[in-house]
Amino acid sequence: MIRIEVERDGQGEVERVLITGHANYGEYGRDIVCAAVSGISIGMVNAIEKMFGVQVHADDDGDGKVDCRLPKGLDDPEKIAKIRLLMEAMAVSLRNMADEYPDYVKMIER
Repeated sequence: MIRIEVERDGQGEVERVLITGHANYGEYGRDIVCAAVSGISIGMVNAIEKMFGVQVHADDDGDGKVDCRLPKGLDDPEKIAKIRLLMEAMAVSLRNMADEYPDYVKMIER
């Protein structure tokens, strides 16, 4: 099962999206659920990093893991707001996957 944890700050803003595990919906290399979650998360991480020149995940996250975090030390409120918007869009898309495939994707928000 894919587990998605969305961590929010005191104002409800996304701080972190952690994705671990595998869906096991289909055979390896043909798992559409895993492919969809990977496409959403990696696509959004790549977009954030290219658009804003920041790193939001560790290069060595590991097999079946994406750990996307709002970078510490950013002092540009507009850039922070835009990154959070993209992270929120990722969370919404991943919520849709969890709702559509509840036996394969579990999402927890904190």
